[in-house]
Amino acid sequence: MIEQTLQFIRTQLSEDPTIDLDADEIVADNLHVLQSQTNQDGLFYSLINIEEEPSLRNQPNYDKINGQLRRIEPPIILNLYILFAFKMTTYNASISKLSKLIGFFQTNKWFNINELSDTQSFSPPLDKIVFELYNMNFEQMNHIWSVLGGNHYPSVVYKVRVVKVQRDVQHDASEVTSIELKSGVSN
Repeated sequence: MIEQTLQFIRTQLSEDPTIDLDADEIVADNLHVLQSQTNQDGLFYSLINIEEEPSLRNQPNYDKINGQLRRIEPPIILNLYILFAFKMTTYNASISKLSKLIGFFQTNKWFNINELSDTQSFSPPLDKIVFELYNMNFEQMNHIWSVLGGNHYPSVVYKVRVVKVQRDVQHDASEVTSIELKSGVSN
């Protein structure tokens, strides 16, 4: 599911005429690639963190299928933190592309997956992917770039919500048909 989401982002960005990058100029990889591929310009993006969405944690895990009660563990809803960095021939070109990327996500804050034909391969199925600009202070950004190799490129971090991860495993469950209450009070 995570890999499919990253590929979906690449497809959407490569189809946008304002960003004006081909699919081969958009690289989803570890950002150490920025240092090692000195001859390649473009947009490099990488997954830098994953967290569970706590507000969607309490979902029912029982479902009635063909009259049979089944226990199905609820899906894990994930937020992905993705760093987008531009390495172009000039610094001004990188800043320009970064501005266009922010503009792209400003006008495309979410994608309704059910309306897009190339997303039917998502397993489990997704309804929506939401993009939120994630604010980082200087210290956090410095720490990330230090871990990634030291050189800082024009970049931005987006929180991508909601990625659903669920295995298709079901177990038989017994149905509660009655409840007996006993009171400690005697008449």
